[in-house]
Amino acid sequence: MTGSLLTRSEGTIGELALLLTDAAVSAIESGEEAINHRTLLLAPYTGPSERRWLFERELT
Repeated sequence: MTGSLLTRSEGTIGELALLLTDAAVSAIESGEEAINHRTLLLAPYTGPSERRWLFERELT
């Protein structure tokens, strides 16, 4: 799971905090009450590269 966290957060502590917060909320809402691969996939987190891509797409 460490590799998945590092890849999705792109190695940034602030992004990791956002991802884990979203995953924690997803875990609670799904009733699992634990962060695991499933709750990481359920998390509505969008990484910095994807956010940048979406922003640039809006500009064109």
